[in-house]
Amino acid sequence: MAEEPPLKTYRGNCHCGVFIFELKVPEIKTANECNCSLCRKKGYLFTFPGEGMTVVKGEGTLKKYTFNEGNTEHNFCPTCGTPVMGYNPNFPPGKTTAVNVRTIQGLDIWKLDINKYAGKENGPPYTPPKYSGPEPTADIEGAKLYTGSCHCGAVAACIKIKPLDSTYPDRIAECNCSNCQRAGYLWIYPKKDQVVIQGRDNLSYYVFGNGVWRKGFCKTCGVQIMNEPNPLTDEQVEALSADARAFRDGKMDWFPVNMRILNDFDFDVVMDKVQRMDGWNMAKPPYVNP
Repeated sequence: MAEEPPLKTYRGNCHCGVFIFELKVPEIKTANECNCSLCRKKGYLFTFPGEGMTVVKGEGTLKKYTFNEGNTEHNFCPTCGTPVMGYNPNFPPGKTTAVNVRTIQGLDIWKLDINKYAGKENGPPYTPPKYSGPEPTADIEGAKLYTGSCHCGAVAACIKIKPLDSTYPDRIAECNCSNCQRAGYLWIYPKKDQVVIQGRDNLSYYVFGNGVWRKGFCKTCGVQIMNEPNPLTDEQVEALSADARAFRDGKMDWFPVNMRILNDFDFDVVMDKVQRMDGWNMAKPPYVNP
C-alpha cells in the first residue's frame, strides 16, 4: 500500500480578515483552473481539501452566489469581495468543497502546476449580458470597443482601448499583492474617459492600506470589476503621507479595469504580454496576514 503523504497546515483568509480558515492537507503543489463562465471571471485556482478544512473565524459570513441549476454555491466575502470557495454536495466524495488557493497565506501561486478543467462544457451555455450604454468619450486612433460585465449582469462596462492582441502597446499586469492575488485581477490601465460603467448602484467598494484607491465588485455575484481613485475629503488628502499624496495626484485620471470581465474574449491572445508585478514586496504599508 502506498504511503500517505504527510499533511501540512495552511492558513487562509479573505482580504479584510472577516473569514479565516485552515487546511490540513498534503503540500499544495498544483491547482485547478476552470474555464466556466464564473471561474473565468473570478480567476479561481482551486484545490480540494476533502475533510481537511476548518473555519477559524467567520462561519456564515460569506455571501453565496449560484447560477444555472444552482447546484454549486460560490462563496465570496461581501466586504472585500474575495472569492473564497465553492461547494457542491453532488460532487464526488472529497470534491464537494473547492478552496481558492489564491486566499492561502504565503503560497506562491506562480510556482504551482496548473491543471486545466473544461468546466465550460458542463451545463447550459452562458449567455453574456449585453452592454447597452454609451461609448466612452475618449478619442483614440485605432481604438477598439470591448464590453464586459460581472457574471449576473448587474454591472456592465465598455472600454475603448487599443486592440488587445499581439500588437497591444500598453501594460497588462498580474500583481501578487495581498489584495490582487486574492481577487485574481488581470489589470489593464485605461484612463477615465476610456471607460463607462453601467450599474454602479450594484457595486460594493473596498478600501484598504493608505485609502488612496477603492476597488469595485458586484454585490450579487462578487465579480471584481475595476479600481479607481477613492473620493477623499480635503482633510483626508492632507492626512496622507507625502509619497501617497504624490502617487494619488499623478493618477487621478487612471481607471484600471479587470480584464477578466471581458465577454467573448480569448485571453490566450495576450497572456504572453502579461507582466507579473511583485506587489507583495512593493505595497506600503505592508499587509499583515490575520
